[in-house]
Amino acid sequence: MPRSALLQFAQLAFQVASWRLPPYGSKFSPKKFTQPSLLACLLVKEYLRLDYRGLEALLASASELRAALGLQAVPDHSMVHWFLRYKVTPTLLKQVRATTLRLFTRRYGRGRRVMAADATGYARRPTSRYYIQRQQRWVPRFLMTSTVVWTTPQVICAQADRVGPGSQSRRLRPLIAETLRTGPIARLLGDADYDSEAHHRWLREELGIESIIPAIRSRPSRRLTRQPWRYRMQRWFPRRKYGQRWIAETVHSVIKRKFGEALTARRPWQQVKQSLLRGVTYNLYRAVRMGLILLRLVLHRLLHVSTVLVT
Repeated sequence: MPRSALLQFAQLAFQVASWRLPPYGSKFSPKKFTQPSLLACLLVKEYLRLDYRGLEALLASASELRAALGLQAVPDHSMVHWFLRYKVTPTLLKQVRATTLRLFTRRYGRGRRVMAADATGYARRPTSRYYIQRQQRWVPRFLMTSTVVWTTPQVICAQADRVGPGSQSRRLRPLIAETLRTGPIARLLGDADYDSEAHHRWLREELGIESIIPAIRSRPSRRLTRQPWRYRMQRWFPRRKYGQRWIAETVHSVIKRKFGEALTARRPWQQVKQSLLRGVTYNLYRAVRMGLILLRLVLHRLLHVSTVLVT
């Protein structure tokens, strides 16, 4: 990994966390470490696939990285774990992810966007597949992650996690509502798991979103359905437009290859936090790869305007 890319990622993570978190959680805080610095440390930990002790050793040996994270001293590994357990919430991580989208909105505009919905699974233990195969054990439970991906910059706009397996169709409405808070949607591309006449009517007639979902769920026969929107998908399916849905598969593949396909957290509620952390880490990773770190001045101006509007 290039040294400059790591420093750019750390700087951007610290700047994004600084807008969402106050410096200290209480007036009685010892004021040794700031909350944005600790959250940025967690993002660096996911970015480099480290454990807590490995993160502490890295920070102790890299003064430039500590400066990029706004650290005056090296935090103990137990402090970083305590901060994740008691201070970081899923709501906070969703807010931080929404903040990262403003970098991409600045480049690609605020027009109506094309979104792709998909789901994937994370192993809930870092056991190798070879060991499971040799022991002839099957682990039926895993963490299902449903995401809505903005196809143009290939970033995550919304994310929901639950213990699987199971259908992700019921997660579509909360995901779309979360995505609409970040900007308008022109078209939604989904796989057959989201196939439902109710979803088509809600998206097209109430929200004005063009929904493209193949109508093949739970229909082994070749007979055409009588439901109007699903009938339209069966007779006149727009394959060229639907081709962009594979970008969601690409995003999940990059996350698993870059940050791992297994979760290191033990408890389910901690695994949900780690999955959301990976979503934020991926968006920051995309920003660094696309050169958006050069727009830090624009980010400062954007956050300043947003703070004025909130106050």
